[in-house]
Amino acid sequence: MQFYFKRLFFGVVLLLGVVLAHAQTRQVSGKVSDENGQPLLGVSIVVKGQTTATMSKNDGTFSINAATGDVLIFTYSGYKTNEVKVSESSTFNVNMEIETTSLDDVVVIGYGTQKKSKITGSVSKLDPKVLETGVRANPASALAGTIPGLRVQQTSGRPGAVPNIVLRGGTNYNGSGSPLVIVDGFIRAGFSEINQDDIESIEVLKDASATAIYGARANNGVVLITTKKGKTGQSNITLNAKVGVSKLNLPYDYLNAKDYLYWSRLAVKTSGIYDASRLTQLTNAGPFGTGNRYLDASGNVIDGNVSSLGVWSTMKLDNTNRHKLSNGWQTMIDPVNGVDTLIFYDFDYKSFALRPRGITQDYNVSMTGGNDKGKYFASIGSYDEQGLPINTYYKRFTFLINSEYKIKPWLTSTSGLNFADAKWRDPVTNTEGNYLSRSLGAPPTMRGWNEKGELLVGRDRGDGNPLVNDDKFIRRNNTDKFTLSQAFKIDFLRNLYVRLAGNVFYNEGFYESFDKDFLQSPGNYNRNRSSSASFGRTLNQTYNAVLNYNTLIANKHNVDVMIGSEYFDSYATGLAASGSQAASDDFMALQYVKRDKDVQPSVSSSHSRERILSFFGRVNYDYDNKYLLTLTARRDGYSKLINNRWGTFPGISAGWNIHKENFFHSDIINSLKLKASWGQNGNVSGISAYGLQGGYGTTRYNSSAGYLFSSPPFPDLLWERSSTYEIGFDATIIRKIDVSASYYNRKTSDKISSFTLPATSGITSLTTNNGSMQNQGFEMAINYRALRSTDWQVDVAFNAAYNANKILSLPNNGIENNRQGGFQVYDQKTGKVIYVGGLQEGQDPNVAYAYVAEDLYRTQAQLDADGNRLDLGGAKPLLGPSRYNAAPNKNSYYPIALGDVRWKDLDNNDTIDFRDRVYMGRTVPRWTGGFSTAVRWKNLSLNARFDYALGYVNYDGPRTWFMGNAQGTFNTITDVFDTWTPDNVNAKYPTYYWADQLYKNNVIRESSMFYHKADYLAFRELNIAYSLPENWAKAIKSQGLNFSFTIQNIGYLSKSTMYSPESSSIGNSAAGSGGYPLPRTFIFGAQLTF
Repeated sequence: MQFYFKRLFFGVVLLLGVVLAHAQTRQVSGKVSDENGQPLLGVSIVVKGQTTATMSKNDGTFSINAATGDVLIFTYSGYKTNEVKVSESSTFNVNMEIETTSLDDVVVIGYGTQKKSKITGSVSKLDPKVLETGVRANPASALAGTIPGLRVQQTSGRPGAVPNIVLRGGTNYNGSGSPLVIVDGFIRAGFSEINQDDIESIEVLKDASATAIYGARANNGVVLITTKKGKTGQSNITLNAKVGVSKLNLPYDYLNAKDYLYWSRLAVKTSGIYDASRLTQLTNAGPFGTGNRYLDASGNVIDGNVSSLGVWSTMKLDNTNRHKLSNGWQTMIDPVNGVDTLIFYDFDYKSFALRPRGITQDYNVSMTGGNDKGKYFASIGSYDEQGLPINTYYKRFTFLINSEYKIKPWLTSTSGLNFADAKWRDPVTNTEGNYLSRSLGAPPTMRGWNEKGELLVGRDRGDGNPLVNDDKFIRRNNTDKFTLSQAFKIDFLRNLYVRLAGNVFYNEGFYESFDKDFLQSPGNYNRNRSSSASFGRTLNQTYNAVLNYNTLIANKHNVDVMIGSEYFDSYATGLAASGSQAASDDFMALQYVKRDKDVQPSVSSSHSRERILSFFGRVNYDYDNKYLLTLTARRDGYSKLINNRWGTFPGISAGWNIHKENFFHSDIINSLKLKASWGQNGNVSGISAYGLQGGYGTTRYNSSAGYLFSSPPFPDLLWERSSTYEIGFDATIIRKIDVSASYYNRKTSDKISSFTLPATSGITSLTTNNGSMQNQGFEMAINYRALRSTDWQVDVAFNAAYNANKILSLPNNGIENNRQGGFQVYDQKTGKVIYVGGLQEGQDPNVAYAYVAEDLYRTQAQLDADGNRLDLGGAKPLLGPSRYNAAPNKNSYYPIALGDVRWKDLDNNDTIDFRDRVYMGRTVPRWTGGFSTAVRWKNLSLNARFDYALGYVNYDGPRTWFMGNAQGTFNTITDVFDTWTPDNVNAKYPTYYWADQLYKNNVIRESSMFYHKADYLAFRELNIAYSLPENWAKAIKSQGLNFSFTIQNIGYLSKSTMYSPESSSIGNSAAGSGGYPLPRTFIFGAQLTF
C-alpha cells in the first residue's frame, strides 16, 4: 500500500510540474529593426539554453514560446548579437546595432593610438589570431602574407632564423631595406628574441605621412609591436604549451651508390674523349675510381682514417675484398668496359648528418589582473627548437612584466621589464647551405667504418661525415637582451597631459669557439687547437617627453595636438681575441694558447657611439568626423653626419568620410573614406658611426708594420630622403566586407651607396650620395565576414600588392644612362649591342640575363647546320664540326658534339658569346600577398593561411652544381637519368660530363635551362582548435581549456625547382650549392586559463 502511495505521490508531482511549466511558457512576439528603424528579415532568435528557435519575417516580426525570465538571443550577420530578457510583457521591439567594423578598431601609431576610421595615413594591423597558432622563434614569420605590401622572405629553416622583410620594394637598388622595429614605443634592433606569446598587437606604418613621426630611421617603414598589458577585472593565470615535430623537406634526390658509379664512370669516359688524361680518374683511388685498396702490401687491412686508399669502397672484385659481400657490400658490371665486376658499399650520409626529426617545445605562463588603482601582466616563456642538422639548436628564455599604477588621480606610472636569453648552435661550416649540400651530396661509396667499427671521416671533415668530428668543435653562442622602461603620465587637465618616458635596452653577446684535435682528412690530424672568443655590448638609452592636448569645439571641431622631444644614445663596445696551439684539448680558454716570438694571439677591440636629438609634433583635426587632416613633422640631428647633421621630415594627410554626408545614402556601401597623403623620411643606415670621418688601417710591407689610409672622409654626405605620396580609400560594403586600396609613389633621392673607385686611387670605394630611385605600386586588402550566427562564424581575408622599382638618376659619368657596371647584349629589336644590368637610369636594377638553350644537338643534321659555329662559353673555344675539322691546332678547341646544348645565336653571326644573353626576368617579385580563412562551428575552429609571390624568376644554381658535376668530386641528383646518351636522344638535359666547367659548360653556364618562374603559392599554416564547453571548463575550476593542432610550412605550389622558391638566385659555386629548407612542422598545443 505504501509503495502504491509513493507512486501516486510522484505521479501527481510530475503532472503538476508539467502543468506549471505549460502555464509559465507563453507566446512572446515582437519586431526586430535596425538602427534606423527598418525591419530586418531572417534574424535568428533562440531561447538561451534551449532548442526553441525562430526567425524574423519580411516585416521584422517574430513570435516564439518563452517563459518570463528566459533570455532571447538575437543574431544577424553584420550586426552585434543582442540578448533580451523576457519580462511580463508579451510584446516588445528589438533594435539591432551594426557590428563594429575594422574602421572602428583602435590602431597604434607613432607615440599614440587612433581610431582607424580617423586614420588618413597607410597603416595595417596584423590579425592577432595569427600569433596564437604555431611555434616561432620570433614573430617576423607570422607577418608572411598578412600585411599588404610587406614581403616576408623565408629562405632558411635554421632554428632562430629571422626572415628577410622588405616593405614596398625597399629603398635600396637591390630591393632590400628592413623596416624599423619599435617595441612599446622604443626602437629595438630587429625581431630576434621576441616572444610572440607576449605580443598584444602588431601594426605596420607604410606611407611617409605615418612614418614621418619617426623621421631619420623610418625610410623603409615601421613595425610597431605592443606587448600585453594588464586589464581591470578578475585576475587569471594562463598556461600555454606547444610541442612541435619537424621534418626536413629535402629538395633533391641524390643517387645511390650503384647509380652514382654508373653515371660518374661514364661521365669520365665521355670527358676522356676530349682529354685522355682525365681517364686516369677511373683507375685512381677515389669515390668512383678502382684504385682503392682493402689490404696494403703487407696484407693488413687499410684504415680509411689513416690512408685515403681505405676511404672509398669502389674496387674491382677480387679475393681480398670478396668477403665484404656478406657485410652488405654490392657488385655491378663496370659500365666503362662491360667486363669488370666492381664491388662497392652504399653509405647513407643523411642518417649521420641529420636528425630524423626535430622537436620544438614552447611553454609560456602568464598572469594578468588589475583594478581601478593598478594593472599588471607578467609572463615567463621557454622556447627550445632542435635543428635538423645534428647537434644544432636554438633556445630562448624570456621574462616580461608590464605594470601600471595610479599614484594620484592626476599621476599614473607605467613600468616595463623584459629579459631574453638566447643560446644556439649552428652547423660547423662556413654556411648552412654548405653543410647540407656537401654532407648530403658527398659520394655515397664511402666505406663508412674501419675494421675497428669507427666511423670514417671521408674525403675530409668538410666534405665527409660530419658526425665524426662534431664533438671536437666547441661552439657557444649566447645573447642577453634586457629592456627597462618607465613612464609617468601627468594629467594637468581633463584633456591635457604630458608623458615622460625613458627606456634602457642592453644587448650583450658572447661567442666562443674552440677546435679540439680533429681528423682533417685520412691520416691528417689538425692539432692547431684554434680558440677564439668575442664579446659585444650595446647600451641604448632613449628618453622622451610628449605633451598631448585634445579638445572638441562647438561639438564639431575635434583637435588633437601632440608635441615632443626625444634623445637617443647608443654606445657599443666589443672585444675579440683568437689564438691557437693550446697545450691540450682540456685547455679551451684563450689564456692557454701559445705565445712566443713567432706565434702571438690576435686581439682587437672597438668602441662606437651615435646619438640622435629629435623634436616632433602632430596635429589631428576632424570636422564632425567627416573631414580629416593630419600634420606631422620631425627634426632629427644625427651624430653620424658631419656638415649636414640636421634633417627635417614633414608629413601631411587628409581624409573624407563620405558616408557621413547627408547626401550619401546607400544600402550597399555602409562606410567610405577617401584619403591622400604626402611625407618625407630620412636614412643614414648605410654608414657606420664614424664612417664619414675617414680611417686608417694597419699593414705590413717588407717585414715592416705601418698605417695605411683605408677610407676617405666625406663630411658633406647628405641625408638619404624618401618622398612618398599616396591616394586610397577604405570602405565597408553590405556590412560584411571591408575593403582598403591605395596607390603609392615613393622617390628616394640622394641615395647612400658605395661608388667604386679606380685601383690607382689606392682606395676601393667611396660612400657617397649616388642617385635616386622610384618605387610605385598598388595595394589592396579585403576582409569578408561571410557568416555570423550563434553556432557559425566564417571570415575570409585577401590582400595583394604590386610594386615596381626604377632608377631615376645617377651621378653624371659621361656614359649613356650614367651606367655603373653592367654588360653588353644584342638587342633584337634595334639590331644593336646595348648595355644592360648594373645600375642605369630608367631601368629596373633587379633583372637577370642568361643564354637561351634552344635545344640539344640531337641529330647529325643539326650539328652540320651549325658546322661553322664558334662558342666562346666553354673552358676552351667550342667549334662546329666543319670549323673543328679545318682547325690547324685541335688541342686548342673542343668540338661541339651530339648531346651538347644548342645555344641561340641572337645576332646570327655564328658565334656564341656574352652578347647572346637575353632577359630572363626580374629577381624580385612584382606581386606579393596572401589570403586566409577562419571558420568556427560552436567550439571547433579551423584557420588556414596562404601567401604568394608572382612576377619573378630564380636561378637554380644548386641544381647546376650537381648536374654539372662541379669539382668532379660530389654525388649528383636523379635528374641525371634524363641526360643525353645515344640511347636517350630525346633527353631533357645535355650529356653528363665529369667536371663540366673544365669542358663545354653545357650546364654550369647560366642559361634558360635552369632559370624558372619563381611564382609560388605557399600553404603556410593550417590550424584546428577546440575549446572545451564553458560548463565543462568550470567543472575543472578553470575559465577555459583549448586544444589545437597546427601544421606549418605545408608546401609550395610552384614551377621553381629551388630548395625554396622564396630564395633569390644562388650562384653555381660550391659555397652556394644549396640551402636550409623550411621544415614541415606538426604542432600540438593546449592552453589552460584559470
